[in-house]
Formats: sequence, C-alpha cells, structure tokens
Amino acid sequence: MSLRISVATEDLGSSLRGSLDAAARLKVDGVRLNARSEFNANTVSKSELRQILQYTQERQMKVGGLYCPVKHALYEEEFLEPRLDVIRATMSIARSLQTTEVLVRCGPLPTATPPEKEESTEELAADSFDTLFAAAATSPKKSPQAEHALLRELLTDLTRHGNHVGCTINLIVTGYDVANIRSLLNDISGGPLRIVFDPATAMMEGGNPESVFRQLHEDWGSMRARDAGTNLDGGGMETRLGDGNVNWLELIPTLIEADFPGWVCVERTGGDTRAADVATGVKRIRELLPQTEN
Repeated sequence: MSLRISVATEDLGSSLRGSLDAAARLKVDGVRLNARSEFNANTVSKSELRQILQYTQERQMKVGGLYCPVKHALYEEEFLEPRLDVIRATMSIARSLQTTEVLVRCGPLPTATPPEKEESTEELAADSFDTLFAAAATSPKKSPQAEHALLRELLTDLTRHGNHVGCTINLIVTGYDVANIRSLLNDISGGPLRIVFDPATAMMEGGNPESVFRQLHEDWGSMRARDAGTNLDGGGMETRLGDGNVNWLELIPTLIEADFPGWVCVERTGGDTRAADVATGVKRIRELLPQTEN
C-alpha cells in the first residue's frame, strides 16, 4: 500500500481556489480543508460544496479530510453547545466532499483515574487551608475525572452522529499517554474514533515518534506530518519537515511497513514561509519513498 500525501490548504497562503492550484502544482494526492476559515460549515451551500469538490477533482486530487478548529478544549463547558454545533455541521458535510475524516482538537487529555494520595501532616494542614478559602471560589475547576467523564459523553454522542452521517472523528491530542488514550477509546461506544498521529507532538513531549506510532498503530486516523526540534530552554519548537529531530529515515519505512491507511498531511503551522516549507516537506517525504511509490 502506498502512502497518500496531502497538504493543508490553509498553509499555502492564498484563497481556497488559489491554494488548491498551489497544491496541484505539488502533485499531491489530496488536500485537507479548513471548515471554519476557508468556508463556513454551518452556512456553506450544497452548490458551493459541489464546486469545491469539482475544482479539487479537476486537479487530480481528493479531499483528504476536514479540519474543524475550536478555541477551547472539547470538554470545556464554556461555549460548549456552539462548539458541538460547528463540529456536527462539519461532520454532516464531509460526505458531500467525498471524505470521511474530520479532525477535531481535544485539548489536554484528562485522566480517568485519580492519582494515588498519601496522607501527611502537611496535606492535612493544606486541607484546612483550602477549606478556609473554598467558599470564595466562584467557578471551581472540574476534576480531571469529571472532565474525562464529560469528554467520554461528548465523544460517544459525536461518534454516534458520525455513524449516522458517514464520517469518523480524528482526535488531535496534545500528548501521547498511551494508557490514557486506550482507556478513552475503550470507553467510546457510539462509533469509531481515531487519534491523529503527529511526530512533532511526540518529539516535543520527549518521546520517540516511531515508538509512539508502533504502540498505537491500530488507533491512528490521519497523520500531521510535522517536524520539531528543541530550543535553548529545552522546550519543543516546530520546524520545517526534515530540519528537526524526527527521524524520517526510520519513520517513513515504518509507515509503509504498517500499511498506514490514513492521509499523511504535510503541515507548517508557523514561520514566515509556510507555503515554501510545505513544498519542501512534500519533496523530502517523496525522496524517502520507494521508487515504485514516487
């Protein structure tokens, strides 16, 4: 199975039509569209969707997914209903663009299991101190367990909607706690749910992207083909693909060996030359593919 290479049109610095033309010049297999900044999933008409699809197909490409960015964590209660409305609207138009993948940001993944706690004199004193000021809290933060329960409920509802309209949620997470991810996936009963694989995220949290991929190889949906290095403070920093610390020489053969079925979307979310960096990223991935896939 060959890898399906796509690009995010929002990184190409033009109107949607101009970005589709730019993507076609890169000779990629598909494009990932932004369902909020490039068109409005809530208001876009069927005729507009047909035009987008036709323009994409005329350039020998497919729509490789819809990205539905949200400003808050998926389980954040503020603006929850409007957030769910736009996600459902995006899911509902996916099939009109002949794609089944909708990418949604989760935010930090809350844990289902409370941490073990040991009693101590200091903790008892802290409890007394906390009790003194508890009444002053006007909007106490939910526990991670309560956030996890709400996230599970929301994802069950969204995956059920995905079953109805024929699309799959691809969840963008901020870290790859394998046990926590598997716990969440096991709790979702509405329909299929996939996790977005991002080598840059794995690298910036100190992990090995190839190892992370292998541990969750059955749970991946789409892939954000990004790279990352470390800065002077020891933190992570996204770079142009091939300029960071991701070992693409190992990762690309691993994807091919695993028959990775998702879209490999080359992205560049920062910098002043995003379009040029995306083009370079596509070129560098192609150079690592077997000759039969070029």
